[in-house]
Formats: sequence, C-alpha cells, structure tokens
Amino acid sequence: MYNILLLQEMKKEDDWVKDYLGLGDYQVFEKEIAIVDYENDLEQYSLILLECDKWDVCCQTVARLRKYTQVPIIVLSDKDDEWEKVKVFKSEIDDFIVKPCLQGELMARIQAHIKRYQRLVRPFGVLEVGDLKIDAFCRRVYLRNREIIMTSKEYEVLLFMAQNLGRALTKEEIYCAVWKDTLESGFYTSVTAYVKKLRQKIEDDITNPRYIETVWGIGYRFRD
Repeated sequence: MYNILLLQEMKKEDDWVKDYLGLGDYQVFEKEIAIVDYENDLEQYSLILLECDKWDVCCQTVARLRKYTQVPIIVLSDKDDEWEKVKVFKSEIDDFIVKPCLQGELMARIQAHIKRYQRLVRPFGVLEVGDLKIDAFCRRVYLRNREIIMTSKEYEVLLFMAQNLGRALTKEEIYCAVWKDTLESGFYTSVTAYVKKLRQKIEDDITNPRYIETVWGIGYRFRD
C-alpha cells in the first residue's frame, strides 16, 4: 500500500482522483496547499499529486515541497499553456497531466513514477547498524523493530549520516547536503539542534551515544 498526498488549492467534497486511486493499491490523503506542514507532514508519502490551476501558486508550492522531499510530484491542471508548463517543469516536477484525463493513464503514470523512484533509491536499500534500521525507500526508521516517528528533516539528517558511515562529517557538509542551500548564519545551530533531536529518539544514553558520535573540532560521525 502506497501513501499518496493529494494537494489542492481548495479541498473538494467529491474528488474522482481520490475515489479512483482508492480502488488500487493506494491510500490517498487530501490536504489544502495553504495548510500543509511542509517540514513535518511529508515523510510518509510515496508520491505527491498537486492539483492546481494557478501557475504562480503551483511553482511556489513545488519549490517548497522540494526543500523537504524528493518523492515524485505530478501536477494535475485544467490549464494547457506550453510555456507555463515549461516553467512548472523547471520548478522540478516529474510529470504534468492536463484534465480531464483518462483514469487508466493517470494510474499508469503514478505507478511508473513510484517504480522509477524506487529504482533510484534502491542502491541505498535498507541500512542496518546495530539495533537501528533505516528503510531508505519507505522513509521509515526502526529501533529494535519499533518504528521511530521522525520529521522529514530529522530523517534526512539521519539518512545522510548513515550513508556516510564511519566518516567524520562537518556541520557544513551536513547542512549543505540536507538543507540544499547556501550556508547562512546560524547553520551550526540548526545542525546541532537536529542532532540533539535524533539522539533523543535513537540513543539509550544521550551522554554516551551509540550511533551519533561528536568529533570535536569537526562535527559528527555515524558509528558502525
């Protein structure tokens, strides 16, 4: 069962997209663009359907989504202007479908994008270190077989460190890799705060961490 986020400018009472996908192997969650918690509300989804007809709103929404998730994004729109679609693609969407569309085609495209994303992340697979397991495709973390709930940013920090097992990582490296932004004042504090949150969730003793080790004068190391 794949979780799909259906983002809309305004939530609809009757939406054929949700009804149709519900017949397949999907669980669809509807949310309005204006009230999405981008930092904490995206980690559970395998794909995002963005139903939007305002080009500026569409591009702005995709840009915000891409700060927190790399899962496939498909735009559904009544508009069919070539140059405006080019702008939306430049904002890093994966596909654009003009409504009304064939329901079977929509389903096929969703399946294709999920499978493609699965192939892309497959090299990382499931990372297991001690009692900790990180499922890179499903974006889930388990400690002693108990799922640990994390925000999207917490997960990204943990995954990046785990993928660099044994390496001493600077705070600059972690910030640039996860936040995907140029260094700003206060980035040290941001990285430190997220490492503290992770330790509180995965360490038995935060004063003597098993997984995230402080490397004084450099940053952190994820221990094997």
